[in-house]
Amino acid sequence: MTRRLAALAALLALSAFLASCGAKGTDGLAGPRATVPPVPTLAATPDARSSPVEALAPEGAAVEKVLYGRLLPGDGEQIVVHSSRQISVKDEECPDRQDYLQLFAFDAAFREWKPVFQANRWPSAAGPLIPDREESGNDCERYDVLETVDLANIEQDDELHELVLAILTSPDGGKKDVPGPLLLKVLSFRSGAPEVIYDEATASGGAARLLPDGRVELEQSTFPPESGPLWKGRCCGNGSLTEVIGWDAEYGQVNVLESSTDLYCRHGAVDEVKDAALIVTCDADGGRRFTGYRLTDETRVLPAELGGPAGLRVGQEVSVSVAEPLELNEDWELEPVATEVRVLNEAQASHGQP
Repeated sequence: MTRRLAALAALLALSAFLASCGAKGTDGLAGPRATVPPVPTLAATPDARSSPVEALAPEGAAVEKVLYGRLLPGDGEQIVVHSSRQISVKDEECPDRQDYLQLFAFDAAFREWKPVFQANRWPSAAGPLIPDREESGNDCERYDVLETVDLANIEQDDELHELVLAILTSPDGGKKDVPGPLLLKVLSFRSGAPEVIYDEATASGGAARLLPDGRVELEQSTFPPESGPLWKGRCCGNGSLTEVIGWDAEYGQVNVLESSTDLYCRHGAVDEVKDAALIVTCDADGGRRFTGYRLTDETRVLPAELGGPAGLRVGQEVSVSVAEPLELNEDWELEPVATEVRVLNEAQASHGQP
């Protein structure tokens, strides 16, 4: 029994010795310890800001603007690419720029950035937001110029951004001397697919910009009714409307939060007097402007010696006061009523003109 225990102890000692030798590396009797290489792991989403965006733009298009942000649920940022290319058009007054707008998300399965939104394919290839004019063959019959592209955290309940777009469209009826409507759209991708959560079209032209607080400011011209005596044409708005658009917590949606209206020519020269209406012209915002006013039996014309509205003449310098507040009618038209017209240079008026 004692002999068996001694043999067992010797065997255990030998095993421990061999193990210790092997642990020392190549000099051990058991040889080097085998090492298992680590299993490579793939990052869920690479850094969007280090990706080469030029390769994402359509062939022949130059990158105009790149935005990075989280628009889709999940980790990582997406890439918004605005690009354009020059195209041949038959009409010199028609823009020769074709715009493209794409949103790219990283596809982990294919390990590449793939477009999840393309303005020339959405909402459908047959009726896209920004048509490809060369593909459609409509050189200048319809054109769309992307004026504004920005990201805004309008809902402000998480870190997801919305896509803010302002698109200047071609005027109706093929007119080239006036801008067409400006389309303002706010798109949300929170559901994983594009959804328009705010949509507004101006009467003619306008400008949109992102404010520092994440809200959107839209400026546009106002117009009187086309059938009325104050109308001077689509070229000539009578004032300006400024709207601030953002998240309306009371209604749980994007809405107009602030609105203000002003007239271009409260002070200027008489351009026309007709049908109980006064048209005043002035230089404003770098161009010639017109504002028409309704004249009523209660409109005061000063000095009183002029004898009321009948004493107004083309060329007189005037200052006009109006009934406040200025409000658009249900058709978004502005028809101000003059409460007082003060003539400032009666001596220089053109009395010989109608």
